[in-house]
Amino acid sequence: MNAVNKLKSVFFCLVFICALCFYTNIVFADDLDSLLNKCAIAPDPKPSVMVYEYKLNPETLMPGDVGVLTITLKNMQDKQIKKDIDIRSEIKGTSGYVTDIDTKTEFTMDAYIKEAYIVEREFKVCNRYSSAGVIGPNEKVDLAFKIKAPSEEGIHMLKFIADIEDMEGKRSKGIRYFIPIVVTGTVNILPQEVTENEIRLEVINEGLSDVDSVYVAISTTNGVECPQERVYIGRMKSGESAIAVFKVNGVKKGENSVIFKATYRNGINKHESNPVRVRMPCSAEEEKDKEEGGSLLKEHSECAISALTATPTSTLSSSVSFSQKFMVMASSAFAGLLLVIATLFAQKRRKGKDIDISSSGEERR
Repeated sequence: MNAVNKLKSVFFCLVFICALCFYTNIVFADDLDSLLNKCAIAPDPKPSVMVYEYKLNPETLMPGDVGVLTITLKNMQDKQIKKDIDIRSEIKGTSGYVTDIDTKTEFTMDAYIKEAYIVEREFKVCNRYSSAGVIGPNEKVDLAFKIKAPSEEGIHMLKFIADIEDMEGKRSKGIRYFIPIVVTGTVNILPQEVTENEIRLEVINEGLSDVDSVYVAISTTNGVECPQERVYIGRMKSGESAIAVFKVNGVKKGENSVIFKATYRNGINKHESNPVRVRMPCSAEEEKDKEEGGSLLKEHSECAISALTATPTSTLSSSVSFSQKFMVMASSAFAGLLLVIATLFAQKRRKGKDIDISSSGEERR
């Protein structure tokens, strides 16, 4: 009896287990994998990266300048992405079994910068980025590019390109961005006031950015003695002007001039302005010598003309002898010689030296 009762107990246990499996719909391994795959459903957004800002140092480039253009990229995802997942499906092989899953998922979208560069056209670009790194949500990254401006002034558009991927290596929306760069500006010198003792120059910053270490220096002198070789002005803002004063100790006679030029820096770039020639005015002594020379030349010209047109007076007879004609010719030649000598002496003589005109007049008489 005990054996029979044990067999009955085992039988009823087997029946109970089968019934339990039927009513609870046990999920098999293949169905479990399918369920897990469905639970992995999540949104598929792409990383959102954009140009947040850019800076140029120096702010404005002059022709031929070298500068640094820094471009800042930002991941515009500022918080975690949330997604409700609701799965309701029937598992194959289990009649009447229904899968019903309702859950939430949160994740972040990092952006991987695969490549970033500036298209080289008018500007020379010295570097580019490959595998620049990962930008997390609401994070920024700075990319600095060394560029060299062309020799022509103008507004140039630099094209910036960045290729973006997600963390699974899938290509995302890239960046194509144009950046305007202005190339212009110089420093000019204008003579303001020039006297025997002083030269005043106006220095003007005609560029759109500030310049540093501004000097005005003497490049060449011709007959002018200046104790100063250069004048320091310093920093000049855009559109600002300053006065440079040079003292003059002495000026030699003749054509005298001084050539000036300005040197300055725009960032790390050193520049020179166009040279400016300043002519010195004549001194009072030179002006007086010129006036005296002009009057002597005029007086001797009149003497020569009168000697050539002179005729005998009424005290002489109507028939002129050979000796009288010879004297007239000799007087004319002598007057011409005096005219040449007077012209030469008028240019070289100093004040106080005069020609004895009265003695020459007596010889002609």
